[in-house]
Order: sequence, then C-alpha cells, then structure tokens
Amino acid sequence: MTERKKFPISVQLILENQNKILLMKRKNTGYEDGKYCLPGGHVEANEEIKQALIREAEEELGITINVKDVQFYKVLNRKINENEAYIDFAFKVTHWSKNVTNNEKDKCEEIIWIDKNKLPENILDFIPTLLEENNFAYLPYNWEENFDK
Repeated sequence: MTERKKFPISVQLILENQNKILLMKRKNTGYEDGKYCLPGGHVEANEEIKQALIREAEEELGITINVKDVQFYKVLNRKINENEAYIDFAFKVTHWSKNVTNNEKDKCEEIIWIDKNKLPENILDFIPTLLEENNFAYLPYNWEENFDK
C-alpha cells in the first residue's frame, strides 16, 4: 500500500497593536533565515489549533493570550514544492497580557512592529498574500490553479 502524503498544519499569529503588526526576523532555523515572518509554528499531534497558537505566542513572545481573544482570520493552503504543502491557520489577536519579548533569540534576530501596508522586502513570500484585506477565508498559494481575486 502506498503511504499517503501528509500536510503539516501551522498557525500564524497576526498580533495587532495601534494599526501595526508584529514580525519576527528568522535566524538559525535552516528555513528562510534573514527574512521576516509572523509568530507561529507547527501544530503538534493531538493539539487544538487555537491552543497551538496560544502556546507558540507564549514560547516565542512571552505573552499570554486568552482563547476568547483569538479571532479566526484565514486559512492558506500553501504549496512549497512538488512533494510538500502546508495548511496555515491565521488568527488575529489584539488583546494579550505581559509585555512582548523575544524569547527565542537563538531563532529570532529581532522583533518589529510595522504597518502591514509597508512590509519589508525580506519577508516570507506568502505573508503579503495572507495579510491582504479581502473577503476570502480560504486562500490557495503557489498552486497552478490559484483562483482569481
């Protein structure tokens, strides 16, 4: 029997404060180091998606998020290459407790607050698509059949 391909699930945190979002600059990860990304990461086995987001926010930024403050934003079906794809669940959060800190200095060079309409050029390629203001809850990314926007 042929083994079925599995697609990793990740969470992406759009942390908003005064019309700005938080970005992290990757380092020593082996994937797109030197580029900015949203906080987040992989959903672990038997972990609910919003709980994964809350865990990642605490691990990476030292903040505490109440599940009631996690607002669904979009799902992105992202093709990496012919053998890999991701399902990214993006959530917006505007309320949290504790100060934002860089808790993973070994993986993150810096954190910045930036206007989402003035993103840096060295950002993961799918982030601008994910952040676009539109009415789509689902977005395919890097597939031949991307639908018309």
